Amino acid sequence: MMRRVPAILAALVLCVACAEVEVPSPTPTIPPSATPEPTASPTPEPTASPTPEPRRLNVCLSEEPDSLYIYGTDSPAARHVWEAIYDGPIDNRRYTYQPVILTELPSLDDGTAVVETVLVGTGDLVLASGGHVLALAPGVIVEDAEGSQVAFDGAPIAMARMVVTFTLRSDLSWADGEPLTADDSIFSFEVAADPATPTDKHVIERTAAYRAVGARQVVWEGVPGFLDQGYVLNFWHPLPHHQWEDLSAVELVSSPRSTREPLGWGPFTIREWIQGERLELERNPFYFRADEGLPRLDEVTFHFFDGAGELAADLVAGSCDVVTHEAGSSVLGVVDEEDLGPTIRPLTTHDAAWEHLAFGISPALGYERPDFFEDARVRRGIALCIDRRAVARASSVSDDRVAHSYVPPEHPLYGGEELLTWDYDPEAGRGYLDQAGWRDLDGDGVRQAQGIPGIADGTPFRITYHTSDAPFRLDGARVVKEGLGACGIEVSLQVLAPHELFAPGPDGVVFGRRFDLVQFAWGVTNIPLCDLFLSSQMPTERNWSRPNVAGFISAEYDDACRKALNTLPNSEDYVGGHLEAQRVFSEQLPVLPLFGHQRVTLVRDGVTGVIPTPSSRSELWNLEQISVER
Repeated sequence: MMRRVPAILAALVLCVACAEVEVPSPTPTIPPSATPEPTASPTPEPTASPTPEPRRLNVCLSEEPDSLYIYGTDSPAARHVWEAIYDGPIDNRRYTYQPVILTELPSLDDGTAVVETVLVGTGDLVLASGGHVLALAPGVIVEDAEGSQVAFDGAPIAMARMVVTFTLRSDLSWADGEPLTADDSIFSFEVAADPATPTDKHVIERTAAYRAVGARQVVWEGVPGFLDQGYVLNFWHPLPHHQWEDLSAVELVSSPRSTREPLGWGPFTIREWIQGERLELERNPFYFRADEGLPRLDEVTFHFFDGAGELAADLVAGSCDVVTHEAGSSVLGVVDEEDLGPTIRPLTTHDAAWEHLAFGISPALGYERPDFFEDARVRRGIALCIDRRAVARASSVSDDRVAHSYVPPEHPLYGGEELLTWDYDPEAGRGYLDQAGWRDLDGDGVRQAQGIPGIADGTPFRITYHTSDAPFRLDGARVVKEGLGACGIEVSLQVLAPHELFAPGPDGVVFGRRFDLVQFAWGVTNIPLCDLFLSSQMPTERNWSRPNVAGFISAEYDDACRKALNTLPNSEDYVGGHLEAQRVFSEQLPVLPLFGHQRVTLVRDGVTGVIPTPSSRSELWNLEQISVER
């Protein structure tokens, strides 16, 4: 639930060196007989020291933001600019949150987050067992404070409720000098909750109260029954109440004050936006970290480009100090890394996305084909027959690191040694396929079923492999097809445009569960997404958007994942459940992880402090710390 977008604002403060006047030497004494006509000693004109050149960073983007209103856009370009006009409120590095404008993150351990028991009765809003917020009425089923399912019969029920307290730093100001207070976060919540504001209302609907306690504290209270694992994020990104209170939620979506000139509290503030060309920012004299000598830069200019070719030319010409990751790989596709010369270096990090092959374990009714993948030995055999390092290298969006889980190695909840790994070993892969009853009996290179319940003997192992038309996927798919062919599985590659591949069910390929193998990517979040493979999350006519498109069913996996999902972070069951779910995943392979995506940021020599991190949406997350030496 990432409502907040880290960012920053600021204004230029220049220090001009004082001019020193050169003092003339005294006139020497001359004897009277030789006294010449007196002449005045020349006095040199004062010379001013040169004004230091501002430290300016030029950031090149592959597009221009359509808006800078935090509730009006989610464009990648806007995310980078937000890092220059806001700082925090909360950063996300290596899948761990850090406070920026808060004194600390709330925690169950120190009492800034608490779970309390309250009595609820008729008409009270509660989270019902079906996952919807309802007014309590006879027959509504809820989970009581003891964890039991109870049908309301009119008698009060004790339920659990979460209350979380956030405290702002005491030294915060908006870029116009006005104090930033708790009321600014309350104002933001009210705007976000307005039906006219295009935001996700999931947590808002489950919020019983969001109130200020004094100038620096905000308290979030959930509806009874809603124990939010992401509670540390339930602080709404402040908006300047004193500047925007006269604008309605509808007006804020399009007003220049919010879309083109938003006021922030961070190190930089907007000076000028030249449409179609650049956005210039300067120091904010009211930045709360100014006493630390931050920001290190005086000015930041974002330049906008329509294509990789034009951007690459400006980079080579020296006009770009940083090329953000949306364009980094594209530029390297236009200009060889060697041609960039020694003054430009690529910085890489893994993205919060992982590529995988989903097995059609339980296809939808009407998608008629043999039950190829129900037996886990088949899925393991396929995993061993595919050289996933070669797939990653061919795909050009990753290094050769193979993924073994839906959680990446840099995540604090990565399964590590708990995971089973299936390194490339086609001989072992053929052995698993033999054990499962798929053998090449006639020597034609294609395996046939032999003694497999529900599949006629002699049925050939011929499958369709769906993927999108992205070039990197096509390059990797060819390696997959070759590896499976060498193990006796005949593969027909079918390429679709994304809108066809991900069309809703029942007709869509992915969410309609109408595929044999399909390749695409899922995301990674701070809370591991084990629910991607819960049996209850299989897309059906009741809800075609559910994520378990493979149709994986495992009571062992469900138990581990639900243990993690039904407890709060850092508890023993939370950590243990996530580790156990990954172990079962790696053993049963509902999908085959391929590789994590990579981001490439291009940085010119002399630029310091750029630290890409997988879970931050912008590599400029610490822009106040970035510097440049010409």
